[in-house]
Amino acid sequence: MSQRSISENTALTILMVAIAAVGIQALMLSPLLPDIAAALLATPREIGFATGAYGIGVATAALLAAPKLGQWRKASAIRTAFGTMGCGLALCGLAWDWRLLVIGQAVTGLSAGIILPAIYGLAAELSAPERRSRAIGKVIFGWSVAMVGGIPLAAFLSDLIDWRSTFALMTAICAAMVVLIGVLPRGSGTIAAERVAYARVFEVPGMKLCFVATFAYMIGFYQTYTFVGDHVRHLHHAGAWLGGALACSYGVGFGAAVLGNAWLDRMGPVRLMALSLFLVGINYLILPYAVLAIWSILAFPFIWGFANHICMNVLVSFIGSAPASARSTAMGLFSFITYVAVGLGGAVFGSVYTHAGFGAVSYSATATLWIAALAVALLLRRQVASAL
Repeated sequence: MSQRSISENTALTILMVAIAAVGIQALMLSPLLPDIAAALLATPREIGFATGAYGIGVATAALLAAPKLGQWRKASAIRTAFGTMGCGLALCGLAWDWRLLVIGQAVTGLSAGIILPAIYGLAAELSAPERRSRAIGKVIFGWSVAMVGGIPLAAFLSDLIDWRSTFALMTAICAAMVVLIGVLPRGSGTIAAERVAYARVFEVPGMKLCFVATFAYMIGFYQTYTFVGDHVRHLHHAGAWLGGALACSYGVGFGAAVLGNAWLDRMGPVRLMALSLFLVGINYLILPYAVLAIWSILAFPFIWGFANHICMNVLVSFIGSAPASARSTAMGLFSFITYVAVGLGGAVFGSVYTHAGFGAVSYSATATLWIAALAVALLLRRQVASAL
């Protein structure tokens, strides 16, 4: 194996660990909320501001920083953002008032809004075009690590010591990431000659459709995943273990899909985008029935996670194939769209879930994805082909 491939694999592994670190700190708040609320004498509504502050922070940073990302050394930007994230997490762990928790979560969100698009962009730059899907698939495997390990770790530490210990651990992990990212090749991440405006990104053939597909994919996931845990617990009169087991099964399936990344490279994201959206839509057609039995609750999320990894990889790989000058801005917009979908998924479909049930939420996700798949199938390949 050549030194070049060793260096590339090592760099991608470091970026995967960085994604896992971001994912764990994003996912760990949910199981800690009751303990945090009790300690800070806060109401659920006040603690809810903290989760909202994180999402708003990510979306704001991604939107504002997107045109400038290409002008920064991505490895340096990631290190700086992890240092800032560590400060935000430390503030959360030391908080004696819910308002400090909100501020801390906003700081961590702003940091994540820089880290995520910078990692995706750097992964695309470090890999050759014919290996891009495999490279990006390896990096986004970090989300699987976070989902399978993050929630149980947070709950275990909170029960063993207290919730503040979890924030202390994540602060230490952020400090370690500052050091680890420093191992990447000096100067990792190209620098664009000028700031790249959003208009330049939208001029890339097929990019507008890819962003539409991204929104459909993300809101379809978040509108269902947000409420499926509550649905299965009430349906089967079960405790938190059932929601945790569902999340774990999903995470394992999401991670197992790395086995298909070489095939994605051979097929290419343009050919697979409509198909992957359609297949993910089938998942939401099946999901209301898959949660009717305990065994299928434990089994079906594996398939759901597998399909979602494939679709996410296709979307990120398409963005990664954009011209180098526009790639960083496009990755920033990808993160912005993701966290807009996070907010809307819970805000809009909470009422649907309350008044019409989980089936209506899941079926509407299918409709959204299939409409997007149809638009992509009719227009994407034509737009890309006409630009060649």
